[in-house]
Amino acid sequence: MIKKLIFVLFALNTFFLNAGLAQEVNSLARSPRALLMGDAYTAIADDEFTLFYNPAALGGNKGVSLTLLDPTLGMTDILGDLGRFKNLPKGPGAAPLIANRILDLPVYIQAGIFPTLKMGGFGFTLFANSKASLVLRNATNPIFDVNYRYDRGFIFGYAYNIGNGGLSSKGKKGSKITTNPGTRLSIGIAAKHMNREGLQNQFDLFGTTLLNKINSGATDIASLKNALGYSKGSAWGYDLGSEYVISSGHSTFTSALSILDIGATRFNKTQGIADVPKQDMMINSGVAYKQDFGLFDYTLSADIHPMNSAIDFGRKFHFGSELSLPLITFNVGWSEGYVSYGGSIKLWPVKITTGFYGVEVGSHFREQEAKRFILYVSLFDFSIDL
Repeated sequence: MIKKLIFVLFALNTFFLNAGLAQEVNSLARSPRALLMGDAYTAIADDEFTLFYNPAALGGNKGVSLTLLDPTLGMTDILGDLGRFKNLPKGPGAAPLIANRILDLPVYIQAGIFPTLKMGGFGFTLFANSKASLVLRNATNPIFDVNYRYDRGFIFGYAYNIGNGGLSSKGKKGSKITTNPGTRLSIGIAAKHMNREGLQNQFDLFGTTLLNKINSGATDIASLKNALGYSKGSAWGYDLGSEYVISSGHSTFTSALSILDIGATRFNKTQGIADVPKQDMMINSGVAYKQDFGLFDYTLSADIHPMNSAIDFGRKFHFGSELSLPLITFNVGWSEGYVSYGGSIKLWPVKITTGFYGVEVGSHFREQEAKRFILYVSLFDFSIDL
C-alpha cells in the first residue's frame, strides 16, 4: 500500500510539471500560524486565512466568527547575518565590495491585513497585502532579482457538508462542547476579485536600463516604473477544495485537497508595458491528526504542495506540529528543507503570533534559504458557536 502511494505521488508530480525556472513559490497570502507549522495547512485551515488554503475547510465551522483588525508584518531575519553589515567599505571602489557583502542575501518585507467573517459554511475575507523580495546574485556580473506585489480585493466561498463528523456541538446541559463522532465530507468553492500592482524582473547592477531611460527625458516616476517593468491590473480567480474528516473520541483525522487559482489567475492590464505577474495555479494536498484532551490538544500535519509546480520534489514536502495550552500555543514545522518555530498567546482582546521560518529562494532543494520573521496581531476577534 505504501509503495503504491509513493508511486502515485511521483506520477502526479511528473504529470503536473510545468515549464519555468523555480525560485520562491508565490502564494497570494499565508497564515502566520501555518508558516510556523511548515505551511502544512491544507487539512487544517481553520483560522482567518481559510480561503487562501482550502475553501472546503469552511465545512468545519459551525458558528459565527469575526476578525476585524489583524495586521501582519513579515521581514528578513537579519540577526543571523549581522556580520555582513559590520565595517562596510567606504570611499572610491566601495560599491563592488558592498555588493559582495550582500551577495545572495534575500531581502524581504511584507505587510497586510485580512478582516474575515465566517457564518457556518460561508466565509468572506477582505485583503490588502504588499510584499517585496530582492536578491543580488552572481559575483561576476551582479544581477538583482526583484519581485514586488501589492494585492487588494476580496474572496468569498462556501462549503457543503455530507455528514457532521468532527463538528463541535453543545452537550445535553448546554454547557459542554463536544466533537461529533463519525465522518464528514466537505466540498468547497471560492471566488476572488483583486487588483494587483506588480514588478517581477532581473536587473544588471551596473547596467544602463534605468540610466538610458533617464537620459531619454523620461524623469517622472510613472515612466521610470514602467521602464523597470511595473504594471497593474485586475482579475477574477476561482478555487475548489475537498476535505474528509474521521472523528472518534478525542481524535480527529483529516485529509484534504485544494486547487487554488484554477487555470492560473491572469490580470487585465490597466497600466504599464509588461504583463502583470499572474497568480499561478496550485494543487495542494494534506493530512492532519488532532487529539483534544480538554486542558490541552496537539496537532500533527503534513502537506505536499504545490503538486503541479516544476520545482524539486523535496521542496513540496511540508510538516507541522502544534501544542495548545490555555492561552498559549507552540508551533514547530519543516518546509522545503528548513525549520520553522514560534507560537501564539491569546488574552482577549489581543492575539499575538510570532516566530521564524525559512523559504527556498533558489532553484533546488536546500539551495538558498531566506530566513524570515513574522508578527501577527489580531484585535477584538470573537466567535459564537451555534
